[in-house]
Amino acid sequence: MSRVAELQAQIKQAQAELDDAKKFERADALKRIKEEIKFYDFKATDFKGLLKSRVTQKQVDEFLAKKAADAKKSTSPKKSAK
Repeated sequence: MSRVAELQAQIKQAQAELDDAKKFERADALKRIKEEIKFYDFKATDFKGLLKSRVTQKQVDEFLAKKAADAKKSTSPKKSAK
C-alpha cells in the first residue's frame, strides 16, 4: 500500500471517529449552551446575524417560484416527434 493510500485510510478513519465523538458530545454541549443562555438572560436578538433560525420572505418567494416553474414544466404538453 502506498504512503498516500495509507494516509487517506487514516484520514477516513479519523473522520469517522470525529463524527462519532461529535454525536456523543452533542447532547451535552446543547444542554450546557441552553443553561448558559438561560443564566445570562440572552435573547434571540442577541444572536441576530450569528444564527440562521428563520426563513426570509425572499427565500419563500424563490422557493415558490421554483416550485411553480417545476410544476409548469411537468404539466406542459410534450410534442411528439413524427
